Amino acid sequence: MTRDLEVVRFRATERPDLMALAWRLRHQVFCEDLGWQIPSLNGIEMDALDLEALHCAVVRDGLVVGCLRALSTAGPYLLEQSFAHLLPGPLPKSSAVWEISRFAVMPSVPDRREVGAFLVRAGFICGHDQGARALIAVTEQGFERFLRSCGLEIKRLTPVFVPSIGTVGASRIGVIQCDIGERNLASIGLLPAAA
Repeated sequence: MTRDLEVVRFRATERPDLMALAWRLRHQVFCEDLGWQIPSLNGIEMDALDLEALHCAVVRDGLVVGCLRALSTAGPYLLEQSFAHLLPGPLPKSSAVWEISRFAVMPSVPDRREVGAFLVRAGFICGHDQGARALIAVTEQGFERFLRSCGLEIKRLTPVFVPSIGTVGASRIGVIQCDIGERNLASIGLLPAAA
């Protein structure tokens, strides 16, 4: 039930309490559950991009049950630093394009899908409020399917999804884009649906 959820948008230095909870959630999801081979120390998954990013945390009863990181592509961002080989053309470098990364939902919450959809909406609002016209992400195919199930129109920027290194199980990653236009805004309830 999403009535008891609150979204808090912050920078790491503004809310170190929430940032620490988000880092722990990210460690649980990405390092423990998905088996990503990324730096993590003492149950905390963080990197240098966290200091530049806007973060959205979904909070329930003081606990971070979902989080994401948003970065303008005008500055440093994950795709540019670690996955540039995935895109066949030039990388986005614009304040009108924001990257969403480190999207995580606590595995133990019973309404995980609803929390995820709530977080997708928070990411869209964050991008919209920052003047973005599009959101991009390096993602696994399963997350692309989840976004489509939320009613979003997604465009693949990579021609095919490629095998991911350092994850548990078979996984394929690619780059997707989601425009912040009327259709997508309506599909997540930020605009009235077109008749």
